[in-house]
Amino acid sequence: MMLRDFRIGWRLLLRHPLHTAVELLGLAAGFAVCFVLLAFVQYSFSYDRDVPQREQVYVIKHRLNFIAQPQWMEYTPFALRDVALHSGVPLQASAWWPSQAALNREGAIRMVDITAVDPAFEQIAGLHAMEGDLHQALTRPDGMALTRQTALQWFGTTNALGRSAVVNQQTLQVRAILPDRPSNSTLPFGALVGVGSALWTEQERQQVLSNWTGINGRIYVKTSVPPQTLQAALQSVIDTSPWDSFSTPEMKAALAERKMVDVALGSLADAYFDRSVANTMGAGQRGDMRMVLALGAAGLLILLLAVVNYINLATVRAVRRQREIAVRRVMGATTRQLLLQFMAEAMLLSTAAAALGVLLAWLLLPLASELLQRQLEGMFTPATVAAGLAFGALVGAMAGLYPGWLARGVDMRATLAQRSGETPGSAWLRRALTAVQFSAAIGMGSVALAILWQTQFAAEAPPGFDPSPLLVIDMPIGLDQPPARALRDALAQLPGVAAVTDSGNVPGRNDHTGTRGSQTVKHVDGSNVAMPVQFAGVDFFKVYGVPALAGRTFDAREAQPAADGDESVVLNPSAVQALGFASIQQAVGQRINGTQQRVIGVVPDLRWETLRDPVRPLMYLQTRESGMFTLRLSGTRAAVEPAIAAVWQHYFPAQPAVIRSAGSYYALAYADDVRLAQLLACATAVVLVLAAFGIYVLAAHSVQQRAREIVLRKLHGAGRTAIAALVGREFLLLVAVAALIALPPAWLAIAQYLAPFAERSPLGAWAPPAALALALLVVAAATARHTWSAMRMAPVQVLRA
Repeated sequence: MMLRDFRIGWRLLLRHPLHTAVELLGLAAGFAVCFVLLAFVQYSFSYDRDVPQREQVYVIKHRLNFIAQPQWMEYTPFALRDVALHSGVPLQASAWWPSQAALNREGAIRMVDITAVDPAFEQIAGLHAMEGDLHQALTRPDGMALTRQTALQWFGTTNALGRSAVVNQQTLQVRAILPDRPSNSTLPFGALVGVGSALWTEQERQQVLSNWTGINGRIYVKTSVPPQTLQAALQSVIDTSPWDSFSTPEMKAALAERKMVDVALGSLADAYFDRSVANTMGAGQRGDMRMVLALGAAGLLILLLAVVNYINLATVRAVRRQREIAVRRVMGATTRQLLLQFMAEAMLLSTAAAALGVLLAWLLLPLASELLQRQLEGMFTPATVAAGLAFGALVGAMAGLYPGWLARGVDMRATLAQRSGETPGSAWLRRALTAVQFSAAIGMGSVALAILWQTQFAAEAPPGFDPSPLLVIDMPIGLDQPPARALRDALAQLPGVAAVTDSGNVPGRNDHTGTRGSQTVKHVDGSNVAMPVQFAGVDFFKVYGVPALAGRTFDAREAQPAADGDESVVLNPSAVQALGFASIQQAVGQRINGTQQRVIGVVPDLRWETLRDPVRPLMYLQTRESGMFTLRLSGTRAAVEPAIAAVWQHYFPAQPAVIRSAGSYYALAYADDVRLAQLLACATAVVLVLAAFGIYVLAAHSVQQRAREIVLRKLHGAGRTAIAALVGREFLLLVAVAALIALPPAWLAIAQYLAPFAERSPLGAWAPPAALALALLVVAAATARHTWSAMRMAPVQVLRA
């Protein structure tokens, strides 16, 4: 490929600026989307790459098999750290103990995140201090290490080495400054202290580090031996741990052959894609490898469709240049020279489109970061930009092969005699490529609309109570603590607050613990039943406006245990059926499990989870250690919320109030689905734009090629409507073929997505027809100008040409 080929290609591209601009913008859009999504793939697969030998670093996981829905958790009892250290396996081990502490800066108190680790964490995570001594920071009781960003937040400067801060009324000194953590890390922190820090008393520290039932953080180990060896050692100890003493004969019978607790080791290299711990306590952001790969494939597919669009338009241009090609062949141009010429043109255009695509991708990164919930800024380095441009040149070289192959087959005699035109094979390929574009747009658009309509329907589905007058406050401590009780009393006295209740959780809220409280109780026939439990205050059902279907609900007189030792419980109808009672009326007054738990009432089924989860049996128990307040308002939220925040600050000045409407939790539960729908909608829009570019130029070519046919039909009496139908028939048939290709898999994908939902939106079935209608609208808009020109075409001018 000679420099002359590129120079000639540049002049030819400038000869038709409109068509060149259409091809350039189409390819640039494809490159931009592809670069953004591939950057997301690279970001996802680069998690924890900053940790040396991350394949040898493991996090200890555990699963409680005696609860209603067992799930693996990375937050494990710290007692397992000593078990690992004394297992005989050569390793390094460290606790990962995140907590909040009160930072006092010149009298202003605010809550900050601090993570306590063992000194071995320095080697496990491969940390290197930019300034100071990290070992001293983790071994001295008054030491701490800050990242540059945290130092700036705490002290207003990154030059914080040697500075002191009062944390939890203890003076700590900054003894090391660390680089900021990468956003794609499962080990995020801003401030590090050692587990021997003065922030805790010796009694508090030992209570946490030797606890078998508390789950305060993670345990990381680094070893070169196979993880199965350590796992077996941990499992043998945990089988005889205090957990075993908690089990009742009923629980052991329900477990059958399963262990009370399972232990496993998760590799840090696979931690980000470990879906077994997703949405559990402290898991943070976790990815789905299938989704990441699907988005990467979608980016490549969109680029492929953009290249298809270019090939389609370049084919039309090659047909128009048949006389030029024939003249060059007469003058001695070889097939290789013609092929290289078309490849040079395509490489010029594609490299320019890649450069524009990189710019567009950089501009789109903030939007992509918001949709993907990942910090993608900084992904475009000089190396990645150079790789993108090289990729653009390669794509251009490949895209220029087909137009060049067409050029070598030009019939010189027919072309120079003006009897040449588009070959049937070329025309059919052009139509097929256009159909592929529209089929992709219709398919993605159908799924996007179905997801969007279903999530809106699910978020607004009746939860079994009216959430509009309810506000929820997330408490930092339980109601058994004096500040919480005082806060509740103060909130109840506020104007505009009709009532206040407390509960362990609220309907629709995912507490990210990965566990649901449950009790093993007995069916009326004596068999064991795992019964999920929710803890509620005495006024819970009254505040939520949920009346009893039978019996009654809790009341204030039962705030203390009854004299006869009975514990009042409330069931939902599904629990009544699961326990084997004949009716809800029969269940009232019965004892459960032969204990002192007595059913005082049955309430309607409330939707505690999403519509993906069927209504489950549920038993309500009273609680005095709740962490959630629910307020029923008699006034407007705008008028009451400032007063709530003011009262909160009086009791908890170091922590901002977390106030949400009760209905907002359902919308939050479908946030990932909404983002997926938005991503598909954006991809659909890009594909439709590409298809519109292609249809616009193809419509112009079609009208030009059929100009004589059009005017002859006019001379034989065809009206404007008939001419419009003639021009539009070709593209309507293409959309029909695209619909036949796209709609069956789209319906299958929608059915698979909707399958887990207990209730479905009635609009879901209309998503594919709506996407098809949108495609038809795009075709009509893209071909409108040329259809109108065909309708106004003058026979005299065409026949004279």
